[in-house]
Amino acid sequence: MAVNAPLPRRVAPRPARLPAEERREHFLDVTAELIIREGIDAVTMEGVAAAAGVSKGLGYAYFANRNELLLALLERELQELDRRALAGARDADSMEHRIRAALTAWFETVRERGRLLGTLMQASQLQDALKERRSIWNRQFEDFWASLAERELGVPRDKAVAACAILLAGMNGVLERWVDCGDSRVLLEEVYVGLAIGGLRSLSDRA
Repeated sequence: MAVNAPLPRRVAPRPARLPAEERREHFLDVTAELIIREGIDAVTMEGVAAAAGVSKGLGYAYFANRNELLLALLERELQELDRRALAGARDADSMEHRIRAALTAWFETVRERGRLLGTLMQASQLQDALKERRSIWNRQFEDFWASLAERELGVPRDKAVAACAILLAGMNGVLERWVDCGDSRVLLEEVYVGLAIGGLRSLSDRA
């Protein structure tokens, strides 16, 4: 997953005297910038500390090692993707609008953060942890959307869960077509939403 998004502005070093959570977030911000500008191999505990303008020992107060730092950054990026998608879905007033809002959130997150997120998800040192994280995330996705399909469209629970698992795989395919093949975002959205809504309605007991 990678797009030609503009590079973020350089993160300026912050004063050392900050609340612990802000220091940790700043350390993650600097790590993200290093990955985007120089690649994941440029990330070391010492290098990030130097770029952040703090002592090299400070990073170890929050992260045991480089892999833990990278995992924390990946988790933050995935949580932001979740937050955007769920916020859009909850604010919408119909199943179709919920799906559109979630898809829009995915598109926008990939446009803004795709280079970073893609690099982290492809990092060999993170694959074991990522496999477990992806499994948990997939089950949460399926449960959330299956509940909506069951309540709003009358799709039986077992069918709703299976359908939402398939829709998740399809969403990944949509993003790949957009990033790798250059397909129109509008076209991809219309096709995906049409398939999703049409398929879910066909499974409904109300049909």
